[in-house]
Parts: sequence; structure tokens; C-alpha cells
Amino acid sequence: MSLVAKIRFSSSLPQLDKEFDYLIPAELASLVDVGYLVQVPFGAGGKEKTGVVCSVSEESAPRDKLLSVTSLSSITRVLSPEQLELCKAVAARQAGTIGELLSTSIPKRYVRVEKNFVATIPDVPDLSEHRQKNKLVQHLQTHSRTYYTPELLGNLGANSGWSHDFALAAYAQYLEGKSALVVLPDFAELARFEQALEALGLKQISYRHTSGDTGSQRHLNHLFASSTVAINYGLRSACFAPAVNLGLVMLWDDGDESHIEQSAPYWQSREVLLQRTELEQSKFLIASHAPTTEVIRLIEIGHLVPLSAIGELPDASVTELNDRLDATSFALINNALKAGQSVLIQIATAGWASSLICVSCKELRVCPSCSSSIWVDPSGKFRCRSCKSRFELSACKCGKTATRPTVLGASAIAQQMERSFPDATVLRSNGENRLTKVSGQSLLVVSTPGSEPEVQGGYSVILIADAARMLGAPRLRADEQSIGKWANAISLAGRSASVIFVGLRESLAERMINLDFQGAVSDDYADRVDLALPPQTRIATVTSSNDADHARLSSELATLIPVGKTRTLQVAQPNVIVLDYPYSFGLELAALLSQTTQLLTKTSKSKKPGERVYRINMDDSKVI
Repeated sequence: MSLVAKIRFSSSLPQLDKEFDYLIPAELASLVDVGYLVQVPFGAGGKEKTGVVCSVSEESAPRDKLLSVTSLSSITRVLSPEQLELCKAVAARQAGTIGELLSTSIPKRYVRVEKNFVATIPDVPDLSEHRQKNKLVQHLQTHSRTYYTPELLGNLGANSGWSHDFALAAYAQYLEGKSALVVLPDFAELARFEQALEALGLKQISYRHTSGDTGSQRHLNHLFASSTVAINYGLRSACFAPAVNLGLVMLWDDGDESHIEQSAPYWQSREVLLQRTELEQSKFLIASHAPTTEVIRLIEIGHLVPLSAIGELPDASVTELNDRLDATSFALINNALKAGQSVLIQIATAGWASSLICVSCKELRVCPSCSSSIWVDPSGKFRCRSCKSRFELSACKCGKTATRPTVLGASAIAQQMERSFPDATVLRSNGENRLTKVSGQSLLVVSTPGSEPEVQGGYSVILIADAARMLGAPRLRADEQSIGKWANAISLAGRSASVIFVGLRESLAERMINLDFQGAVSDDYADRVDLALPPQTRIATVTSSNDADHARLSSELATLIPVGKTRTLQVAQPNVIVLDYPYSFGLELAALLSQTTQLLTKTSKSKKPGERVYRINMDDSKVI
């Protein structure tokens, strides 16, 4: 009998997306096991390549000329069977390769870290009093699938808010001998969760998984998480982190675009974790201040049970006029600043202008590469809002180069605020120069959505200055994304704050006066159900690198996709196929697109060396 190992490689190449058989020599028979890294000869020249063992079996008559494993690369397991199954499931759903997901799951190996690693069992504090009083912990004892709306105004201390609730829920799992996994959208929320862990004395049983850590630290945390029950947490890639006896998965703010992987196979944290909890039979919690339409759908089909601890709400009002700063709002801000309190103004776009027009003919100036609107960034350069390219602006059709803004951006508004409130300290925060915490008296913070910093005691006034403009963005998800960003900004308010929405009307205005974020998103979801648009369905896109291969794929799909299974949508982008399809057809369509594009790539006469001819996105959230 011979031992045969099935090996996979961390590679996005479709031709390597399979298991390769290798003999295990007698001297390595007791060492090679599932999840270990090995060196094997590969290709015509027999060059050594690192692969991960996916299975080991005994065979009485293995194939002739089967090559042998050369050596063992890791002395510990780097990939659990659960992680491998998750990679397979996500690849199947997203029309991707297992190899490109293995590279997310397996950190870079450091020999010194591996050799010096010793698993320890740390002491943990007794938090039984906190645990017994916590509403979320009690709920999770009897419910396995939950959508949680935490206290809106309780997020400014380490011992309160969603991060405190998450830490206690993870601790409860730890006491039962189960691991917890927490996935967060960005480093601001990561820091907030770490503060909660520190305050409760749980850091010694917690391990962080982020690409921002040093390679050796990431490898060390991976080893600890692979060997002991723990609280595991991190950003998007932590979806694939190891976890021993996983009992609970928690996801914060699933609507944040940071949860979407920007490279193939374009997975989203929520969908990966839904798959993981099904595979590992663990509890699942999604939490946010405002739900996504996907969460509303999961509630309506009975997959998630809602739990609310929203608590008291600040006073909210709506101005029907589109003036960013009317007399009433100006007076509120002025009085707050004079009292030494803090004010937040949320502006939809950074820079000096949201878009530019020609001063002479009034034509909208657009990006020469993708035709999207352009703006002037904080450094004074012309820049595209979509493809982010910078360029020198050429003359308009009328021959003029001078421009003026259609709507002022955050930088221009901040400059205006400095003139209007000379005694206040005006601060700016945006995606490129983000402030996470500020302190001081009479602070006026001008921020773009998602970049709002915390301030001690909370903001006294929050002005959502571009509410109407955010809703008017030409995107299917404009409403729900805007509502989510408003809710997150308002969660930084003080207990007696005033919130002002500019330019809202009709039913949404009524919802926001009551700060009924879930009701507003439910209205948006109902409209999409009537139109049979996501998340009632899913939308896949296939982008081709050239006209010829786009035409070949369109012709093939016209004959291969069963009639009535998909709906083709027309979009302005060139060489893009957009397919609207039901969830029930997802796996079949993913397999069909994957197989068809691989075959067409092999026979393409138009592809360039090393070029990826087709890019498949099974859940394209930006195409409409």
C-alpha cells in the first residue's frame, strides 16, 4: 500500500484549480497530514513548488510515474479542514478558484515563529455579572441566527455599545469551550472592539487577523487560533481565519463597502460568513445601526431573528429646503460652539467641489478615461471620482479651461465654516486623512460619510448637510447606503443632541424624524421586490478585455443558459454582460460561467500575454 497526498496550490490560475496527486515517501509518512505545507516538484522542469495537503489516502496501485513529495515545509497545520471546505464553497458560489482563496486563508510562514511557538491556556476574568445582565448574551442562548440593533447613543465608552456587547457574547462562547469570530469593516471599528476587550480583560484570549499586522505577528496569531479556543477578530480577510470549535460568528455593519473584496472572486463578508456558519453549524449574528436590504430579506424569510436595544434617541428634524445651512441650523451650531460643545457637519464629497462645469458653456466636465464627474482634491489637482485618476484638464469644447463647482465639497465647506465661526476649531476628516478621535472645546468637524471621528461626550449638533444629494446618487443602493452612513454618524451624538437632515421630503422625512432606520430600509426593500431587483435577485457581470472575446462569450451564453433562468440587463459600460438571476440558479450559473470563460480563454486570439480575458463578479453591487 502506498500513501498518496492530494495537493493544492495558492494560485488564481484556472489551470491550477484542481488537486494534484503525489506519493508520500516512507520517511515522511508519519509527518505529512491534511493542512500541512509541503514542497513538491511541478511542471516540465520539476521546479519545487509549495502546496497544501488536502487529503491523504492509501492506494494499492497508484498511477505510474507519480512524483513524490520532496519535503515538509511546515511543522504545524496551516489550514484546517473547515477552512478548506469554506474555500471550496465560496469558490463555487462566486465562480472563482479555490487557489486564490487559499492565499487569503494561509498567512506567510515564518520558520522562527513556528519553531518557538508554544500554545498556552491563559487565565480569564470572572465576568458573570456582566454576562447575566447583557441583553444580547441572553438572547443568543436561545437563538442561533440574529440581527441586532444596538443602543444608538451608547458607543462612546469601552464599557458600552456594540463593541462591549460583542466582547461579552464572545466571552460567553469561550466559557462553553467554543471559539468566536468577529469581522469588522475597518481599523476604526477594530480599535473600538479592542478597547472593549481590554476593558473586560479579554485580550489574552483574543487574536487579531489583519493584513496590516507584521507578517510574523499574523503568523503567530494564526498558530494560536489554530490550536486553542479563542476570540478571533479582524477585518474582511478574517472571514477565512482558523477557529477551533467555532460557536459564534459576529459581523458588524455588513453594508460597509469595505466588506467587499475588490479582486476576484469579489466575495462579500456577509455571504462568506453565512456559508461558514452553515458549514460549521455555528451561531450567526449581524449587527448595525441600520440594516441593509439583504438583512431585511433574511429577516422576512425567517433566517434572522431581529433583536433591538436601540434605547433613547436624540431629537431629529428635517429641513425641506436644500440650503445646507439655514437660519435655524446656523443658530443651533452657533449656540453649541459658544457653549464649548462639539458639532459635526457631514458633507457627501471631499475636496473643493463634488463636480465641475465650464464657466462659459456650463457643460459638465468629465474624466477623459471613464467619463465620470471630476473634482478638485485637497491638493488642488483634478481627479476622477470613479477611477481616481489625476490629470491636467484640457480645454472644453467651447475652448475655455476655467471651471466652477456645481456643489461645494467638504474642503470648501470647512473653509467657509472657519470664516463663519472664527472662535471655533474647525477640523476636517475624510477617507484620505481620517481622524478617529478628537478632543477639545468648541470643535466643528466637517467630515465625509464614514470618516466621522469620535469626540468625548458626543456631538451636540449633527448636521446631515447633503442628505438629499446622497439619495440622488445614480446607484441602486443609494438609499440604504445613505441611511447607514447617517445612522453611523448619529451614533456619535451626545445624549441631548440635535440632529438635522437637509432636504428630505415625504415618507423618508417622517422616518428620519423618528430615526426609524429599519423602517426606511424596509421601504426601499419593498420597492425593489416590486421591481424584482437585488436583493430579491442577484446580479452577475462578466467583463471582457476586448470586443472580440466579448462577442464570443455573448454568443455562447445565448445558447448555454436555459431560457427563462436569467434576465439580461443593458448597461452603458462596454464589453460587460449583466445577468439578473434567482438565488436558486446561483451555483449552476457560477459553474457555467466559470467553465465557459476558461474554454474561451484557451482559444482566444485577441488576448495579450498574462492578461485575464474575463472577470466574473457574481454579486456586482455597482453595475446598477
